Amino acid sequence: MFKKLAFKKLTTVSLAVAALSFGSQAMAEHYVGGNISAMNVENSWNGAEADLVALYARLGTEFTENFSGEIRVGTGLDDDKVNGNKVELNYFYGAYVRGTIPIADAFYPYAIVGATRAELEESSLGQSIKGSGTDISFGVGADIRLTSNTDLNIEYMNYYDKNDISVNGLSLGFTYRFY
Repeated sequence: MFKKLAFKKLTTVSLAVAALSFGSQAMAEHYVGGNISAMNVENSWNGAEADLVALYARLGTEFTENFSGEIRVGTGLDDDKVNGNKVELNYFYGAYVRGTIPIADAFYPYAIVGATRAELEESSLGQSIKGSGTDISFGVGADIRLTSNTDLNIEYMNYYDKNDISVNGLSLGFTYRFY
């Protein structure tokens, strides 16, 4: 209950701050991006593990050189067979804040925290079970500046870890920044 309420509050605050910043911050940089992610889904109760590929879009605002907020929405691109059952990621979305420490002109490592909602599905012999949930997410990554407006992005994220299910991912993507 607490995490569900926290996710709703975090999403509301993130969207409100992002909406206000688009109109009021002349110096704020906004960005859009897309990442492909190698995700690992693990059930610690029975030891089952699935390796999935996901694609997600990012929309964010850099409020300062060291602080940004973004929203993401994504879906699984494939499924995996585990003990004869098909496992797939139907969707995920979330709101996040990033703290960045520029190390060089073209290298921007960051830590990220937020909340993610995801739905997984397991099916076998024509029957399927869907499960969804929300959890606090965290990770680390880096933006590598390619041009004045484009970055290469690499990130490791722990999206979900509760009820014996964990979802982690290593992703690679591109970002386009605009004012």
